[in-house]
Amino acid sequence: MLFALPDGAARAAEGPSLLQLGLFQREGDAWWAWDSLRRRSPGLADGLSPVVVPLDARRQGEGVALRATAPLGLDVTALCRRMLGAGFGCLVLDAAPAAVPTQTAPQTPETAPLATPRPAGDGPAGDGKADVAITYPPEAARTMAAIEKTGRRKGRLGAVIPDTALDVMPATLKEEGWNLCALTFDDGPHRVVTRQILDVLNREKIPATYFPVASVAENQGEVIRDFIAAGHEIGNHSLTHADLRAMDPEAQRHEIAEANRILRGFGANPVLFRPPYGRYTPDLLTIAREESMSPVLWTVDTRDWQVRDPDRIVQHVKTEAGTGSVLLLHSTYPSTLNALPRVIAAMRAKGCEFVTLSEWIERMHRIATPATAMAPTLVNAGAKAVEKAGGAPLRTAN
Repeated sequence: MLFALPDGAARAAEGPSLLQLGLFQREGDAWWAWDSLRRRSPGLADGLSPVVVPLDARRQGEGVALRATAPLGLDVTALCRRMLGAGFGCLVLDAAPAAVPTQTAPQTPETAPLATPRPAGDGPAGDGKADVAITYPPEAARTMAAIEKTGRRKGRLGAVIPDTALDVMPATLKEEGWNLCALTFDDGPHRVVTRQILDVLNREKIPATYFPVASVAENQGEVIRDFIAAGHEIGNHSLTHADLRAMDPEAQRHEIAEANRILRGFGANPVLFRPPYGRYTPDLLTIAREESMSPVLWTVDTRDWQVRDPDRIVQHVKTEAGTGSVLLLHSTYPSTLNALPRVIAAMRAKGCEFVTLSEWIERMHRIATPATAMAPTLVNAGAKAVEKAGGAPLRTAN
């Protein structure tokens, strides 16, 4: 569990604090990041004792975490804020895992020892099923680029809802002082990364919309329940994440309906459908509507699925996103998790107020059409959790 400390001194009194400075695909990348921190901002690294540990000791190749123990008396909350402001990742862990080694960083990344992982085996739930990695083929880049190009020609609403006859242009949003933004996450759940993305969202008090792959989520219901309990929205991303365009109508309907059945079993009530890879046909959108789903895309693809580089992800968001954006991210990459705090900070600096995608759509519809012409609303399953926290129910106009 990750959380922000209200009082770094109080935490320090209990013992040394453990910071997480980033997640990486390879050990060498983690040590390079540490060396970069020491070179660029030596004052931020002073007194920290770094170590690289596997994200999942049960399996090799799942990525690694760069962590550091802070000395007693250090205000780690203030330190993390300074690190984020300098462009580095930083989270405070609530406890140091017993298995974390205590050796300090070697002088060069090439000689850095990695904590020895246990042999690969079953997942934490004991079900013997490994995380499913979604592979994005080269042509996916063309599809994603085409979606963004279309979105730039259309208004925000038309970019997100591919079959809508309504739209809102940027000039109208500026006139209305529109500042709503939505973070959306596809794929997974990944046993380690998705849980930590949820921790970041909860720590930052940001509602988000998560589109899991139902056949993967079926074995990890607890994380879906935790997303719902925290007031986040669960959408439908199909049963298997196949290219649904190649399927016959009966198979397409099964992909959507079976995904809904699985997710509803965990307490979700999906009303948004995001087609895998952003690929669809008019017939597929019709089927989604018949299943009481609103098809949705995005306005800004962060390209995290392609670049796997936190710095490039953050830079793309700073360049391409703004108020009114719906960001596409993925819940399965350590690089996305590493970039997420800086993505949030960059969007806040642009003036964003974060909402779920359902609320973003409903509020956009209020500008696009008179209230009397709005379609009936579908209430998201996360509404009760938000109401308990004093917020407004989350809805979407179909």
